[in-house]
Amino acid sequence: MARPFTLYLVRHGEVHNPDGIIYGRIPGFGLSERGQDQLRASGRALAALPPLDRLYASPMQRAQESVAILAAALDMDVLTDELLIETDVSGYQGQTFDALPKPYITEEPVHEGLECASSIRRRLLQWVEAVRSTGARRVAAVSHRDPIAVAVLHWQGRDLDELPGMDLPPGGVYEVELEEGAAPRVRQVAT
Repeated sequence: MARPFTLYLVRHGEVHNPDGIIYGRIPGFGLSERGQDQLRASGRALAALPPLDRLYASPMQRAQESVAILAAALDMDVLTDELLIETDVSGYQGQTFDALPKPYITEEPVHEGLECASSIRRRLLQWVEAVRSTGARRVAAVSHRDPIAVAVLHWQGRDLDELPGMDLPPGGVYEVELEEGAAPRVRQVAT
């Protein structure tokens, strides 16, 4: 029987974005001071839990700055994984948020230049299985709102139409317990 696996999905902290644009995968968008404070709080929340086996992050600057704060709080090394990257919104990067269609994340591809939920979910679940295959049992990963939300909705058996109102603030942490033969258990442990 497979051992239980506990995953902590951490949303990166607030981004310094004075022009209010869709930054998506554009380089050069790092954390604001408030974002740094949010990750220090997340680090304290994770440090109060049993020790982690591994700490991962998306390659985006805001995720790397976030995970560096966590790594310092947890005294851990960081592994970077491309599968944790932000949703591809390349058709809308540099525009204001009101340029996005509604809904902008659909189950299958509908809008050119917008990654769909099935693609996001597939890569996140692929990452989870790869990490589980290493034998790690307790893992944290810094990613982005939409990838985390799409995966959490999947594990909770909820519909994609609930994504826009989902509570996942910058620096928020979701705990996901996965065990063979049991329904996933998901809870928010830090906001």
